[in-house]
Amino acid sequence: IAQSILPVYLVIIAGITLSGCMKDNIKGLRTFTINTPIFESLTEFRANIKAGVASDIKTTGKIAISGEYIFISTPGEGIHVIDNSNPEAPKNVSFINIPGNADLAITGNTLYADAYSDLITFDIQNPGNPVTKNFITNVFSNYGGYYLQDSINKTYSFYYPMMMGPVAEKSLYVIKGWIKKDTTVEYDYIPNPSPIYFGCANCDYDLASAAVSSSGGSKDIATSGSLSRFAITNNFLYAIGYDSLSAFDITDRFTPALKGKTFVNWSSETVFPFKDKLFIGTTNGMYMYDVQSSPDKPSLLGQVSHIRSCDPVIADDNYAYVTLRDGTQCSGFANQLDVYDINDLSSPSLLKTYQLTHPTGLSKDGDILFICDGKDGLKVFDATDKSNLKLIKQLKDAETIDVIAYGGLAIVMTTGGIYEYSYTDLNNIHLLSKL
Repeated sequence: IAQSILPVYLVIIAGITLSGCMKDNIKGLRTFTINTPIFESLTEFRANIKAGVASDIKTTGKIAISGEYIFISTPGEGIHVIDNSNPEAPKNVSFINIPGNADLAITGNTLYADAYSDLITFDIQNPGNPVTKNFITNVFSNYGGYYLQDSINKTYSFYYPMMMGPVAEKSLYVIKGWIKKDTTVEYDYIPNPSPIYFGCANCDYDLASAAVSSSGGSKDIATSGSLSRFAITNNFLYAIGYDSLSAFDITDRFTPALKGKTFVNWSSETVFPFKDKLFIGTTNGMYMYDVQSSPDKPSLLGQVSHIRSCDPVIADDNYAYVTLRDGTQCSGFANQLDVYDINDLSSPSLLKTYQLTHPTGLSKDGDILFICDGKDGLKVFDATDKSNLKLIKQLKDAETIDVIAYGGLAIVMTTGGIYEYSYTDLNNIHLLSKL
């Protein structure tokens, strides 16, 4: 493999077959699956970022609800637009092609989405036909990025703007796909060898998202998920990277301006806005920031630590709710809900822990708490007494991933599609539709 493109290869051990007898020098066969990148020029890549006809929702990533429309990402591919004016019969109306996409956020008629290291703005005045407006380049160093082509040798190397300086756009490329090929090599057998990995330039973190988020006091800001890396409050868009929080001034909605970056933690995952605060989930704890006094440089208010695990976070005025789960890239073995008293943000305290099966997304509407608990389905709790949650209903129609609940309607992302439930009558929570 050429050294110049090692960063974009991910090589996974597929199996080992041994031959010969157990001697000092034993030969064996090892089979690898090699993903070879397919490159596309940055110019062509950007020209193809636009809305088109609706396509099937193969996998679900992040979610946002704006008015009567649902926006759902398919990781690495783009965003589906769903007309949900009739929750009993939602319609898949269009698909925005955005290779390298992971996150999205909406305020008013503006949709923000990432594409590798770019931030892209769209005009969604007509939600069924979004219009691409602007590209803000090289602002997400943690999300993958561009590759520089050697025009002579036709090889590619990862482009580091801070180190290499500006280059002509025509020399930059992105990865638009992969060619998979198995290859078998002979090797000298080493007992209990360590797995061999070549890193990937755009490693995919857990992309399941869920939960209603606060709108920061504005009805124009769409409801987003608890695993979202994007959050909007007032005139700022915040984006959490692997270790830092980027603050964009979006006073000019279609032309965000990066105003600052704040180091948070080396394992930051999610950001949840509530009024003038941001709640950031990491693999080892929850961090709380104030964004009112200095929106471009949020200040730390307090933090709590927990065992290593993935942890979407939602919050209200007095409490924060954190789900922890096992079997993920975050490690950890816990499957639980932690409820924290955050009346004193400088010293939050754990109120109670509830054991669950495999929780992911969560959402809260008043005193009703919704938790996606994997194969155990959607669980609906009466959370009036935070130290004594009471199960109202368990819906096991599908394996659940995430949920957004508001105004009597729960929109649930499952492994089999989108399920919508009515909970206007808590004694008769029932399925309205599937997509």
